[in-house]
Amino acid sequence: MLIVLVIAALGLGTWWFQARTEPAAEVSGVTSGSPSSAPAAARPETTGDSGQQSAGPLPAIPGVKVEAVAADWAKRWGTPPKAFAKGYDTTAKLPGTAYRARFGVLSSPDGDGTEVATLFCTVGDQQHTKDRRLIRAMVDSCLAPALRGEEKATVSTWLNAQDYSHDVFATRELPRFVVDLVSSESVFHISLVSKGRKAGPGAVPTTRTEPAG
Repeated sequence: MLIVLVIAALGLGTWWFQARTEPAAEVSGVTSGSPSSAPAAARPETTGDSGQQSAGPLPAIPGVKVEAVAADWAKRWGTPPKAFAKGYDTTAKLPGTAYRARFGVLSSPDGDGTEVATLFCTVGDQQHTKDRRLIRAMVDSCLAPALRGEEKATVSTWLNAQDYSHDVFATRELPRFVVDLVSSESVFHISLVSKGRKAGPGAVPTTRTEPAG
């Protein structure tokens, strides 16, 4: 299971940019906390064993602009994110830590195409420690440009409440977006995904604040 989880987590960053912009097959037979299948590349729309059908491109997270996120990252990180056709994606040292992180933002095709569909930050360092310092750095340096009002405190509290003594694959649904968390021995991945279709392979949205992994 751990090997599959690591493969899934390492592939998530690329998957957000490739699969989230096109119809993708739903991963069937997977429950929260048990990612038994890695995210697939974009495929024709199908219905899995769960009976849930995949959807088209993700809508936008209300009130979050891609360019504003990129500008905020450049200021916080001191490293201009690298632009590509549908957003930004780059790797840099995570402020306040000794770890390098991959961070990216993808635009939604909705409206004028300037708003965010998904935003992610991934640390793949084998030696990283999942503690409050790492979570604070991820939230403050990577997720902050997309967070509004009490969302920062809510996301931080939920992330800190997880039990990282074992692999975690959890989802938290908020009014404007869904938070996806993948954690294993070598990977720590957090993403904000717009609402409008199922978030993550087999993830089950929850409004709980206690550990969901």
